[in-house]
Amino acid sequence: MKLIQTSLLALVCGAAPLAAHAGVEIGINVGGPEIVVRTQPPLLREEIVTMTPGPGYIWIRGHWAWRHERWEWMGGLWDRAAQPGMTWIPGRWAERATGWVWVEGHYAVMAAPVRPPPGQQVQVIASEEPPAPIVEVAPVAPGPDYFWIGGHWHWNGGWVWNRGFYDRHPHFHPGAGWAAGRWDRRGASWVWHEGHWR
Repeated sequence: MKLIQTSLLALVCGAAPLAAHAGVEIGINVGGPEIVVRTQPPLLREEIVTMTPGPGYIWIRGHWAWRHERWEWMGGLWDRAAQPGMTWIPGRWAERATGWVWVEGHYAVMAAPVRPPPGQQVQVIASEEPPAPIVEVAPVAPGPDYFWIGGHWHWNGGWVWNRGFYDRHPHFHPGAGWAAGRWDRRGASWVWHEGHWR
């Protein structure tokens, strides 16, 4: 084990001068070498999503990858979901003090809907930009005074998707509805503004 660690350290240290020339840095973390790219990734491309190959598949959107000292687009693809109740957390480029780091996508257990305690305002502040929203298809409403409350990303030391759900307006009236919550940037952080009934 010590020999492998020493070899990895020698490999990383030997690659450092080349990486500096290429506009990247190589650091060491528990999961292996972390590559920091000094240039910001381009904006995501629009993709045409092909027809699903069958039930149980999810679309994993494309992303930019840093290869051969330049940005290359990796197209999206259909993948069979890990198992029911799992959701795909997309990979993303996260900004760090020294550049941009790729955070790998992964499957996670879908979180139950989170509702704030009645009468309490809890401010949630995230240190990373939220991923792009997951597109949800709302099922048929259980009644005329029910409204769809769309899912959103929740910060809990990492991003977790809270799926959407139907809820009844507490004081139903003409023009009633749900004003969705949103993440707003505040300096280097992101602040959640809770949705509310109108």
